[in-house]
Amino acid sequence: MSIILGYVPNERGEAAYAKALSLAADLGQELVIMNSSGRHSHTDPRLAAASDLEALVDRARAAGISARAERSAGEDGPDALIQASHAADAEMLVIGIRKRSQVGKLLLGSDAQRILLDASCPVLAVKA
Repeated sequence: MSIILGYVPNERGEAAYAKALSLAADLGQELVIMNSSGRHSHTDPRLAAASDLEALVDRARAAGISARAERSAGEDGPDALIQASHAADAEMLVIGIRKRSQVGKLLLGSDAQRILLDASCPVLAVKA
C-alpha cells in the first residue's frame, strides 16, 4: 500500500508533503511523490526540479519512510493523480489546495475538485 502525494513546488506542496510524510510514517506505507506539468512545458512553475524531488525522497528516507518520486511528462497533473489513485496499492491521495473565489472556480475550474470527485481512493486536501 502507498500514500500518493500530488506535489507542486510551493507552500501548498510543502504542507501536503509534511502531512503525507506523517501519514506514511503512522500507517507504515510507502510515499509516492508525484509531480507533473499541466502545460507540457519545462518552464511550468508546477514542475519541480529533479534535484528537488530527490531531496524530498531523501528527507523521507531519513525519517525511515520508503519513498520514491515520479514525474509525469505528457499527462495533465490531475489526470496523472486520478490514474495513480486507481492503482491497487493506493491507500490515500494527498493534495495541497488554495482558496479561490467562486468566479475563479467557475472560469478556471478546479483541479482539486476534479481529483476529489474522480479519485478511487480517499483524498486528503491540505491547506498551506
